[in-house]
Parts: sequence; C-alpha cells; structure tokens
Amino acid sequence: MLDISIGRVAAAYAANRSANVGEALALRPVAPPAPAAAAETDFGAFIDEQISRTVQTVQKAEKASLAAVAGKASTQEVVQAVMAAEVTLQTVVAIRDRMVQAYQDLTRMPI
Repeated sequence: MLDISIGRVAAAYAANRSANVGEALALRPVAPPAPAAAAETDFGAFIDEQISRTVQTVQKAEKASLAAVAGKASTQEVVQAVMAAEVTLQTVVAIRDRMVQAYQDLTRMPI
C-alpha cells in the first residue's frame, strides 16, 4: 500500500508552493502592450476575407460533388462538403440581413 500521510502531503505542498512563489516574485522584463492601431483590423478587409473563404467553401462542395459523380468521392465526403457550404451561406445571409437592418435603423434615426 501507498503510505501517504497528511504531514507528508502538507510538507510537499509547502515546499512546492514556496518554490513557485519565489519564482513568481522574480522580476522579469515585461513587453510593452501592442499599440491599439496595430491590433485593429479594417472592417472591409475582414468582410473581403470572409467572402473569399465562403467562395472557397462553396467551390470545395462543388468539387466534391463532381468527384462523386465521377465515382472518386464517397457520399459522406459530399454530404460534409455540401453541409459546410450550406452553413457558410446561411451565416453570410444572416450577416447581410443584420447589416441591412443596421443601415435601416441608422436611416430612421432622428437627427
């Protein structure tokens, strides 16, 4: 049997804790935070990237469908590719609808 006493566990914990505290208190140089401008991305560039990813997903689904017709892809691969394309297109449509609604809300605001 394993001989573990509470005293041994407490001593091991205390030794480990004191070693970690000493290490944690050691002064280390800290890198300055990144400027806010570098962290921000252009919204238009973000939308362009997402649209190109959507097109790529749809193209993959088309290629999988064509490969299935040629007998080179399984049904599972086709279904996965088509479902990924469907979800991606639903997301794009939802984002478009929200953007249109936000624009309409802005145009209805009193000045």
